Amino acid sequence: MLEPTWFGSYRLASRIATGGMAEVYAGRRVRDDGSLGPMVAVKRLLPHHAKTPAIVRMFLNEARITSQIHHPNVVGILELGQVGLEPFIAMELLEGKSFEELRARLAEHGRRVPSRISLFVLCEACRGLGSAHQARDESGQLLSLVHRDFTPDNVHVGFDGAVKVIDFGIARTATWGSGTEPGILKGKFFYMSPEMVLGRPVDSRADLFAAGVMLYEQLCGRRPFTGMTVEEVLKKIAVTEPAPPSTHDPAVPRALEAVVMKALRKEPAERYQSLEELVEALLASVGGDVATSDELGAYVRAQFPAEADERQKALATARAIDPSQPGRDALRADPMAFARTTPSTTLRVGAHEPSPAPTEHVPAFVRSDTLPGRPAPAPRPMSPSTAPAKAPNRSVVVFAGGLALIALAAGGIWLSAMRPKPAAEVWAEAKRQTDAASAAKTAAELVELSDATGEQLDGAAELLASAKDWDRALSFAEDWAKRSPQAMEPKLLEARAAMALRLGKRAEGAVKAAAALSATDARPDLVLAELREIQGDAPGAVEALERAHQKKPDDVRVTVRLGRLLSQAARLDDAARVLEPVVKQQKDPEALAELGFVKFRKEQYPEALRLLTSAAKARPDSMVAHYYLGAALYQKGDVEGARKAYEQADALAGLDSRPLEAWCELEKQQESPRLDGVRKRLEQRFGKEGAALAKKCAP
Repeated sequence: MLEPTWFGSYRLASRIATGGMAEVYAGRRVRDDGSLGPMVAVKRLLPHHAKTPAIVRMFLNEARITSQIHHPNVVGILELGQVGLEPFIAMELLEGKSFEELRARLAEHGRRVPSRISLFVLCEACRGLGSAHQARDESGQLLSLVHRDFTPDNVHVGFDGAVKVIDFGIARTATWGSGTEPGILKGKFFYMSPEMVLGRPVDSRADLFAAGVMLYEQLCGRRPFTGMTVEEVLKKIAVTEPAPPSTHDPAVPRALEAVVMKALRKEPAERYQSLEELVEALLASVGGDVATSDELGAYVRAQFPAEADERQKALATARAIDPSQPGRDALRADPMAFARTTPSTTLRVGAHEPSPAPTEHVPAFVRSDTLPGRPAPAPRPMSPSTAPAKAPNRSVVVFAGGLALIALAAGGIWLSAMRPKPAAEVWAEAKRQTDAASAAKTAAELVELSDATGEQLDGAAELLASAKDWDRALSFAEDWAKRSPQAMEPKLLEARAAMALRLGKRAEGAVKAAAALSATDARPDLVLAELREIQGDAPGAVEALERAHQKKPDDVRVTVRLGRLLSQAARLDDAARVLEPVVKQQKDPEALAELGFVKFRKEQYPEALRLLTSAAKARPDSMVAHYYLGAALYQKGDVEGARKAYEQADALAGLDSRPLEAWCELEKQQESPRLDGVRKRLEQRFGKEGAALAKKCAP
């Protein structure tokens, strides 16, 4: 295990985090008299950033601003200093996770942070940032601070239940300005206020808007402003009113809904005028029913067990190699013992710092029992279990040997009966089975057989995927990867299974591992595109498919899929450029249909109609081709042809309501007596959702 290293007057035990701009170490300050300060976090700029003035300015700005704030819900700054030309910040050591990490952990399993927990976190964070808004500099002048990046990433939830606002790197004040260049839009755009987006004067009420966005996310499980591009999201923030939370979740209390809607008003004067007001309104809307600090701490610890969390392991390692840590030898033997037995704590600073421990002096790094010249320890007396045994009686040995031979013979018969079947026999049995689930279960046994071939394992993976036996597929992929660590197929199967089980981060990790095995294989990009589509990230899906298309430009399926996504993203010229070569060379029906719809949206109606008619003839079972054709025919004025196309598309649509919606709108515009029949079909087929759709096309 590594020993501590020195950085100025700080002895650094272990690196515990690395970001885009800086890295953080756990360490202690060693004073001139040899006494030790508490264990703290030392934040250092990454070496390549230390020579960039704008980044250094942002880094120093964070320390200058935060050091003026003294509140239990804001991370405390202990020292701002410089070693050589390298600036650093020493701050209280936080043990826990960001609120975003907590939310992401729950989202992996399709859950949200319980409302009592999330409301407590938000109230505590608002109290901390509200105090920061009122902070003054050394001369007593109001700083008029604006955080400008008040997001779940910058709210820390501790294993001890403490909530801290962190990262004031892009904050601005009236006295010192900000750490960013003028005219540059900073912060995570989903949480930006309308005045930030429009370049208007910004004050603390911009942070209040961000708090409203976080509250909306927790109530609804979605953001109030979304879009396919950054520009679309920013436009919605600036001009569009969000839907009330109850439209997404009718269980949201109306009083709580009123609070979030007021926090999200476009005009700052119409919002709450301080975070303290927002906290009071929040607590009043739920009758004060929020979690406690103890409940939060227990909840965070339950989601991130110490034995499985890399950051907690890093902190345990830091303690284990800290010479001043009591019980250091025991920690060296088992670093996680501290995490298992000691409640996590968050150091308080300033007015909240605990009484200092008795001064202790730096002990020697070398243990006394390893010093040169020390006498070797005396030999240890043998215990009965380690003393040599007395030789047994010869007749007993002969008798025991006979019994052993009998046992070996019987064991041979038993082992012969228990010997695993050859892989070829297991694979043949799996292929013979007509039930998909049984075939997948049998094929999964192959991963435990040493004579299974790569082809057989590939086939087993396909059977598991076809049967949608994703839990077994995930276990199969894990075992397969152990026996074939350089094979891409296990990683791709893991990614597909994790996607199906809604384990997003695990799926991303598997895709990344697969991509690292080959720079030219398009399969990881294709799986990533599928993941991005599931996540609703259309630009990300397009980006992944464009990489796949570059690697496999002649693959029709990849090309058509890319063209379809470009079309859905309204990149019509790009979609046409991708799809036209396929249509000219192969007349692929899917490419014909998508290109036809692109031409339709580009108002090239004759060409659109020609392409869509060809697609419907080539693939009479294609719902999409008939659906698009209906739109083209209706635009041409062929109402009866459009009606037939929509009806045929609906017959192929299954749970897709689009053809029926379009048909319903057609009958509405035609004031047709058939409208009631189509609306009734919507209601019967799609239940409550169908009733809402039928209401939209009511006369």
